[in-house]
Amino acid sequence: MVTLTFDNKFLNELERIQYDFEDFDIPVKCLKTMEEFDIGAKKVRLVKGLKIRIPFWLATFLQKEGYVELEEIGELDFPELYRLAIKEGENIDLQKINNFFYILMKQLFDDYEKKGKAVPYRQKESLEIKLRDLMTMRLSKIIKIAGKGRNITTQIRNMSPEEKWLYDSVSEFIEKWKNMVKSSTEKEDI
Repeated sequence: MVTLTFDNKFLNELERIQYDFEDFDIPVKCLKTMEEFDIGAKKVRLVKGLKIRIPFWLATFLQKEGYVELEEIGELDFPELYRLAIKEGENIDLQKINNFFYILMKQLFDDYEKKGKAVPYRQKESLEIKLRDLMTMRLSKIIKIAGKGRNITTQIRNMSPEEKWLYDSVSEFIEKWKNMVKSSTEKEDI
């Protein structure tokens, strides 16, 4: 029962991070003109050729419909994932990835699910394997960084928001563990 509660809190926190990040405004180039519309407290109007900033979630939706082009994010596909995995494997330090990487990967897998049988099974399987390889390499590096201490800012800059949260959580547990071991060792010496 305790594990289930912890798992739920863990997943809820990761989802919250992704939802918060999806609300960040990103630059887009308008490919079509669209009348003004409301998105909560904000009004948006698209004018062909104009560059504007809109929330990531809206930008990805409008991109799929052909209304905007994402300026800084780019497309994420198998060749890009493969390139990232090779780059991560060739370097000792944690490599910089797009802040939206995991969100884009989630969308890519959701798109595969929606297409069903139209996507070759081997292609989806290869994508999953390459993603797992990349995540394993990055996770190993994040844990190593967390074990060294809490103030390694150059490496932290290369983490996505989800990885940063993981790093903070792991660092906190490692510090507690070190303090527990240190204080129990000191008591035995007395």
